[in-house]
Amino acid sequence: MEAALPTPVEETGAAVAGGKLYVMGGFDAAGRSLATVYVFDGTTWQAGPRLPLAVDHPSAASLDGSLYLSGGHSFGHDSAQLVRLDGASWTGLAAMHYARGGHALLAAQGRLYAIGGNTTGGNVGPAEVYDPGTNTWSTLPSLPVPRNHVSGFVMGSNVCVAGGRAPTTARVDCFDTAVGLWHQIADLPRATSGAGATAFLGGGVVMMGGQNAQETAIVDLLTRYSPSAGWSTGDAMLVPRHGFEL
Repeated sequence: MEAALPTPVEETGAAVAGGKLYVMGGFDAAGRSLATVYVFDGTTWQAGPRLPLAVDHPSAASLDGSLYLSGGHSFGHDSAQLVRLDGASWTGLAAMHYARGGHALLAAQGRLYAIGGNTTGGNVGPAEVYDPGTNTWSTLPSLPVPRNHVSGFVMGSNVCVAGGRAPTTARVDCFDTAVGLWHQIADLPRATSGAGATAFLGGGVVMMGGQNAQETAIVDLLTRYSPSAGWSTGDAMLVPRHGFEL
């Protein structure tokens, strides 16, 4: 166990920059969207620069040493914002073409990819890519099965989203940034949504937590993926959780 967050939150965005972990936004026990930022240096938590807009269900990523946060829902309203942390403040950048929350923001090949998510009107199909050099978004082919509460990870030239809802699925879709096409890899061992996922430099992927297909229970399952062995299970988190980024 590591030091606990200053307060319980869920449906947050999280990413690492400058050797520190940032946990951003989310909502509290009363369901209120949050603008809070918590920064963990490996030992203690401190308050970071507050977000310009209180959001839950955002997604965050680090690209070339900079921290980005995109989308989310703000007190029931959908956001298309993209912001970057510059020192002690946030800089507003070009908004996404599609507002979305419960999506994945993934950094690959010098760009940011926004995949999946939903609005009050339903799931968002089109994916999109952000070029920091031109501060512009471009629309990509749609996620084959649009869904929200996805878990994202990068594997080589592929940006992938696993699980999600609704209905809750075990499906894993990857967009090959080199050829511009979607393809599937092996399904997860079980359908889940709102889990956390990440990839390591060696190419291995870890995914953990989430919510069961009935959305009635939080799970503690930890599963690993490699292209040669597929998904394997056998480990469990110390504390079951969902609505987080790993």
